[in-house]
Amino acid sequence: MSDACRFESDTIAAAKSGQWTDTLRAHVASCADCSATASVAAWMDRIGRTDERTHKLPDPSVVWLKSQLLRGTAAAERVSRPVTIAQVLAYFTVAAGWAGFLNWKWEIVQRWMVGVSAQHIAVNAASTSGVSLGMLATLFLLATITVVVALHTILAEE
Repeated sequence: MSDACRFESDTIAAAKSGQWTDTLRAHVASCADCSATASVAAWMDRIGRTDERTHKLPDPSVVWLKSQLLRGTAAAERVSRPVTIAQVLAYFTVAAGWAGFLNWKWEIVQRWMVGVSAQHIAVNAASTSGVSLGMLATLFLLATITVVVALHTILAEE
């Protein structure tokens, strides 16, 4: 462990203030430690007093308040994660249901789309060619689930 020169504190004070005594000048010229201290003391003091930050630090109470809000937000997101996952699964289930339904009964759906006219509806109102009770129930169920999921999405955002 090296011992510090006993004139080091005097050298630092003189370098900061610019007031040198002849005795201290003679010592700095002969002491390597004090010479190094004198050469950097004024520069270090100037750097220590300059504020290089472009933005001042915010008030600690504001930082604390923001941390409390973020902690609450993180907790709310953690709690709502299962609901969000269930909602995404409901979207995929509804999409898969509609895709399956349209794939299963595409010929009938295509005939319905082509025949959407007043005359065609009146002529074919009595015939139920290809339309089964199961198909109507599936159509009703998919439409109901779609509306429920859509309403939940709209109302859950608020």
